[in-house]
Amino acid sequence: MPKIAVIYKSKYGATRTYAKWISDKLHADLFEADNISFQNLNNYEVIIFAGSLYASKLTVYKSFKKFYNKLNKFENKKIYCVIVGNANPKYKEYYEDAINKNFKSKEKENITFYFLRGTIDFSKLKIHHALMMLMLRKILASKNEQTEDDKYFLENYGKKIDYLNKNSISDLVSDVKNFLKELE
Repeated sequence: MPKIAVIYKSKYGATRTYAKWISDKLHADLFEADNISFQNLNNYEVIIFAGSLYASKLTVYKSFKKFYNKLNKFENKKIYCVIVGNANPKYKEYYEDAINKNFKSKEKENITFYFLRGTIDFSKLKIHHALMMLMLRKILASKNEQTEDDKYFLENYGKKIDYLNKNSISDLVSDVKNFLKELE
């Protein structure tokens, strides 16, 4: 059986939930990003990094960077990156901007990216994240034209907003399975 590793960094739990779902579906080994070494990853054919976005910064990027140069030297390894954010994945420009801010051109060439929606529980936010959400609320409220997502965020500001969807991992799971079939 091919070896698959899912490495995640989660602040409030949404990314951890997706990582667990992906790991279960692919029978993959699951690692928290701060608790893994390169030696652990050397034997894997597929490595999936999962992290969340905060002010366009990807939580798992430091771990990714730590391993990327070493991993890229090995043939037949496939690297995926799952980015969990609050924006709707259909707004590709938001996620493309985040990718461009976090990854170098050479890195982007060798990674397949997937975008999933997370969750916000305002009662659990640390002060700096709560302030970021307050600023976002002000920005959205001042827009002349608001998207449906903008309106939903404004109407539910201060409440728990949960976009987690187990079915949203299906494209990634299919992609990984197809890659592994090609190796056979």
